[in-house]
Amino acid sequence: MRIAILGSVATQIPPIGQAAIETLVNYQALGLAAKNHQILLFAPVGSSVSHPNIQLVPVGRGGTLSGQGKESEEGELEIGSSYKLRLEIAHLSILLQKLIDLKDEYDVILNNLRGEAVIFPVAKLLNKKVFHVMHMPLFDEIASVIKKYQTSLIAISIAQRKAYPDLNYAATVYNGVDPDLFSFNPKHLDYFLYLGSITPNKNPAAAVRVCRSLGVSLKIGGRIKDEKYYKKEIEPFVDGTQIQWIGEITQEEIIKMYQGAKAFLFPTLWEEPFGLVLIEAMSCGTPVIAYANGAIPEVVVNGRTGFVIEDNSEEKMMEKMKIIDSINRKNCREHVEKNFTIEKMVEGYNRALAGISQ
Repeated sequence: MRIAILGSVATQIPPIGQAAIETLVNYQALGLAAKNHQILLFAPVGSSVSHPNIQLVPVGRGGTLSGQGKESEEGELEIGSSYKLRLEIAHLSILLQKLIDLKDEYDVILNNLRGEAVIFPVAKLLNKKVFHVMHMPLFDEIASVIKKYQTSLIAISIAQRKAYPDLNYAATVYNGVDPDLFSFNPKHLDYFLYLGSITPNKNPAAAVRVCRSLGVSLKIGGRIKDEKYYKKEIEPFVDGTQIQWIGEITQEEIIKMYQGAKAFLFPTLWEEPFGLVLIEAMSCGTPVIAYANGAIPEVVVNGRTGFVIEDNSEEKMMEKMKIIDSINRKNCREHVEKNFTIEKMVEGYNRALAGISQ
């Protein structure tokens, strides 16, 4: 099959640091190419996904676009706060033109872009089937567009489908990791870990509060997407000893952080679509303590690979932190090997694409 994979216009593939969607697109493209599909991968300049069956189509220039980082760019200072949004739309328009120009070189479109709504009408005009991977939750306006164009959806969790159960779901395909890369460590050091976006909905401030209350060490890092939140809820409590800010780090450093952590704290407040960091941590043997929002109960086995906390309760999180050594780190690793490998994920995409394109 000839597949146009729409990866990103904002972040190179694979990413240098933390970027869940772009990481998954890298696995997706390489895995489907290994199954002898011919891949056109639409990705920013600087991307380097290498396989004989993959042709890179450069779109965008990488960097941070609307809502993806705290950095201000020269253009934003000159043009105003809408600069990054308009820049992303400009990159999307170029992508659409290339999608049109290359229409005879692919059969189906596998979309990972967050600008999904602009893809569907163009695909209809081109008479191309689209599979949209739901990396992010839907909302009414997007769901309406999906319904209008009868787009085939690939959910990344069962929980994700509950808000709009009547849409056209081709499959549910859990995210996967490379267990050889995120390798197992049977022992841990004496710190807890949070890695992820620094935003109110991810709620890293709760991780800071529970660790301060218990007098235990926390390493916290990730991309600051809300500067005001970081300045108010995180930075004042960073002391370099108990609460350590590690910022955005490389994949190699991320893996070391996972491997050494006593547990991974994930007090998310939103309806989490999946949580790639959770399976990365568990692959390294690190148990997870997470709030029971969205797909968390599908990913973490309560009492076996960590603890799932009801009611967004910091008190309950602290109770489980005290007994985290009751979790066998081997259970975490085996759970990932059984359910969340790249091979399982790619096979899920392969079946979904084949089932609808026949």
